Amino acid sequence: MGLVCSTGTRDRDMAAPEATEAPGCRRALEELISLTSPARAQEFSERLFARFGSLGDAVSARSAERIELLEDSLEIEQTFLCFRRAMTQMLRGQLMQRPILSSDEHVLDYLRGRMAYEPIEQLRVLFLNANNELIADEVLGVGTVAAVHAWPREILKRCLDLEATAILLVHNHPSGCPRPSRSDRDLTERIAKAAKCLDVVVHDHLVVARNGTTSFRKAGYL
Repeated sequence: MGLVCSTGTRDRDMAAPEATEAPGCRRALEELISLTSPARAQEFSERLFARFGSLGDAVSARSAERIELLEDSLEIEQTFLCFRRAMTQMLRGQLMQRPILSSDEHVLDYLRGRMAYEPIEQLRVLFLNANNELIADEVLGVGTVAAVHAWPREILKRCLDLEATAILLVHNHPSGCPRPSRSDRDLTERIAKAAKCLDVVVHDHLVVARNGTTSFRKAGYL
């Protein structure tokens, strides 16, 4: 079943930074770049900020997009990759030993950092225990720039393997549009029905994109 961006409701726009954050973002980008290229740090930070609008989006963006703006500097790009890995681990650490809620800012930031700029669609599943704490975070479906194939049977099999009692579904839209399609909603309904037979709760399905995030639960699709 393909997951394709069509119509729906945007729940939260995490792409546009507040105006008051702009100077701090520029400064942080400049300091990061200066670790490997101090002479051109200001110039490159201005380019990245003009293109991506915030530190978070510049770090989360695809390497090819950054490298072009950095004039093919692999040294600076390696700095960004190391920083991104560190930030991902930090955000993931904030999810441990606490209830996972689809409206939680830490959850949304983590998922946006992991998925919003991926060049192809992927379906990620957060497996939760009875206290809604994270057991596992796995990608169970990958596809193309416009669709991903996922199988409810495989998702529920992993629930049994991990003894998960609840799941949070997440997939990205490389187009930047966070609106779920009809096929997105159909697949979610199939997974929810199968999960109910095994007493597994589907807390939500989030669509993550550069221009925002849609919650199926808040949009009334789940």
